Amino acid sequence: MITVRDGILEGFEPKFKSISKDADRYFDALVACSESGSIRTDQVIALSGAGTLWITYQYIDNGFLDLVEADMIRTVTSRDFFGPLFENTRLILNRLLLVSEPDRVIKIYRAAIKHRLNALKSISATRKKAQKQPDRIRAEQWADTYIPALETMLQDYRALLVQIDKTDPELAEFDQMFQRLETAFRTSNG
Repeated sequence: MITVRDGILEGFEPKFKSISKDADRYFDALVACSESGSIRTDQVIALSGAGTLWITYQYIDNGFLDLVEADMIRTVTSRDFFGPLFENTRLILNRLLLVSEPDRVIKIYRAAIKHRLNALKSISATRKKAQKQPDRIRAEQWADTYIPALETMLQDYRALLVQIDKTDPELAEFDQMFQRLETAFRTSNG
């Protein structure tokens, strides 16, 4: 019988080829445990998140840093997600800092910021072209939802750079683009 210890399925071993495939295998193992009655059904989602974080830590701890970086960039640039970084993402970035990988953390943050700036720019263009008022309103509501998350991400990135004593010449460009887009949305709503 499979047991859970400290929120992780005992005996599960990552294959160290793909974080997402290992996470899928982990989730399948959780579902099997749920179906067999080893764990409650309502525990599957929470244990899945903890398991994915643990798997990623295993990749970091075993030196598969290129795979972690690639997986994180894919995660933070998901075409379905434009909000703040997930808690697990932030924990993984902190873990990368602990193993002296600040350049990877910078690359991941930059990818996340660029992704959100591009989305905001696209929504701005959509809003400008919109012939119908409901389309304009939807674009503005989208921006109202995601502008604060991007603003916080820029602040967090700035604080990170100070913390690790690094600079990023693109930060000024990010700030300028953000300010232009935020101003465009604010003036159109005002």
